[in-house]
Amino acid sequence: MSAFDLGPEGRQRVARAVSTGEAVADPALAAAAVALARSAQARLRAHTLRSALRISAATTAVWLVLVVLPVTLSAGVYWAALAAGLGVGVVLFLVILLVGWRQLRLARRAEARNRRLLDPGPGPAAPDR
Repeated sequence: MSAFDLGPEGRQRVARAVSTGEAVADPALAAAAVALARSAQARLRAHTLRSALRISAATTAVWLVLVVLPVTLSAGVYWAALAAGLGVGVVLFLVILLVGWRQLRLARRAEARNRRLLDPGPGPAAPDR
């Protein structure tokens, strides 16, 4: 069953399970959940670093133009404002990377849990007496 065959409510349930790293409640939806988790992993791997760089660089540039440039024009180079702008950029970059890696870890966990629904394998062994 593909994600397109589910309908909006089924797609929402599958997407919610994948985004939280859980297995779907209905084993019939497990194949769609595995496919969605793999897609999410590929998307996160491809875009997380690039997005973090782009957002943190833009924020740093805006800081430099809106804070450091006016201060520099009026009072000379103000090193604390320059360092703060670079610090904000680095911290933002790291936060975005950490959030992306967390989402990647959740997608991997959702894939593994839903794969177990598809192929449960042998049950637990009976205890020896």
